[in-house]
Amino acid sequence: MALPSVIYVIGNAVVSEIAPVAQRGALLAIGTAVSTSAGLLAPYVMGSVVETAATPLECFNTGFMICGVIMLVSGVIGMSLMRPERETIRWASEMPEAVVGTA
Repeated sequence: MALPSVIYVIGNAVVSEIAPVAQRGALLAIGTAVSTSAGLLAPYVMGSVVETAATPLECFNTGFMICGVIMLVSGVIGMSLMRPERETIRWASEMPEAVVGTA
């Protein structure tokens, strides 16, 4: 199995480990929806890039550059918005005591 394929298995485990119990289902559903939306968007975007490029090499260079930029921007946005400590404190005050200690 390739290393990038592991994210589909490990991603759900990580989300379920760090998400509060009350939000766990919603976050798993959102993650699945976002990750599977690439199956709808990628063929259209790459097809548009291939149609407008002058040479096959140029189209694949452009397509992979677009993919890299999207991943880089998404990673920066994710790192700037995720604050697990803040969310833990916020959710701990809203959840019953019996649920706070469980994983």
